[in-house]
Amino acid sequence: MFKHLLFGIVLFFSCAFSSACHAQTTEPTATTSGKYRYLLLSKTGTISRFRIQMGESITFKRFQDKKLQTRVVLDIRGNSFFVEGLEVPLKDVEKIRLRNHTGGRKVASFAGAFLKTAGVVFTTVGVINTLTNLKAKDKLDREDGLQTTAAALALYGIGEGLHVLRKGTYKINQKWTLKVIEMY
Repeated sequence: MFKHLLFGIVLFFSCAFSSACHAQTTEPTATTSGKYRYLLLSKTGTISRFRIQMGESITFKRFQDKKLQTRVVLDIRGNSFFVEGLEVPLKDVEKIRLRNHTGGRKVASFAGAFLKTAGVVFTTVGVINTLTNLKAKDKLDREDGLQTTAAALALYGIGEGLHVLRKGTYKINQKWTLKVIEMY
């Protein structure tokens, strides 16, 4: 009797959960042929390589465009990638811009944001200190407020300068190449 009950419980659970088991279902793939494709931006003669995969946003400039545009990569086929109703052949791409892909750029981004925030806070403090002591010409607080404001504006400027370093623009030429990589 116990064997039949145990067999029934095992049979019930195996039937109930076999259709919901994640190992039994197939995952949807972006490509129908079983290939995994991505764009590879690489520097010739070095190990500097950056992957751009389907679903990621890409900032690029074609030769006929006037400015950079940011779009989401929808598909990668042959020697081109597809973004929102546009096929972009790799031979037409002039520049690629990437952000925060190296440790130095991440530090520059964090330090820039920190210095800009400190600049805004101390500029506000310096301006309030200067404005509240406008009537008292002989008070030292007014001079301290002007110095605080000047130093804070310098911090903000340095932070803005570091934010310029957070993005790297790579011109596609003999030094940097952009190609489609297929993995099976």
